[in-house]
Amino acid sequence: DPGLALRMSVKILETFLGSYPVAVLHVCPGSLMRYFKKAGDAAIAAGDPARCRLLMQWGTTYRVMALSKWYLRLTSNPAWTREALPPEALNFDAEYQGAYDLALQALHESHGAKPRVLAQAYAEGRVQVLAVCLYKKGAELPEIAGKNHQLYCQRHGYEYRQLTEVPEGGWEQ
Repeated sequence: DPGLALRMSVKILETFLGSYPVAVLHVCPGSLMRYFKKAGDAAIAAGDPARCRLLMQWGTTYRVMALSKWYLRLTSNPAWTREALPPEALNFDAEYQGAYDLALQALHESHGAKPRVLAQAYAEGRVQVLAVCLYKKGAELPEIAGKNHQLYCQRHGYEYRQLTEVPEGGWEQ
């Protein structure tokens, strides 16, 4: 029964998210990403694309966290090269990341879940992308991400701002 599978999947997620401290959940974000995907699949089978979209969006948080943890682990030792990586640094699941992307695309195509255009703000030239990249000095990710974000913003006519430290006056400014 697809409805039962969906209820059970959501109940398991509620138990995980409600019972464990955030620090525990963040130890293996890839596992949570996979479970959100399974729950999203159950929602589609039960005929509930809106719930699937919500589950997939929430799971994307853990997906990005898993990717970030993998990248930081991979780049944490300057002696590691492509040919000389320890096995634990090779645990990134590109196939599952691809499956997640394809599931999101299929959801958008088959169920009319279209990205919303920020029509008025865009027409007035008021769209700003703000990226917060707080890493240790010398980290490459903010520079790489910043270039990628900048290209995206230029392509779409958005303003781009990257914060690499807490702004003077704090976050409330």
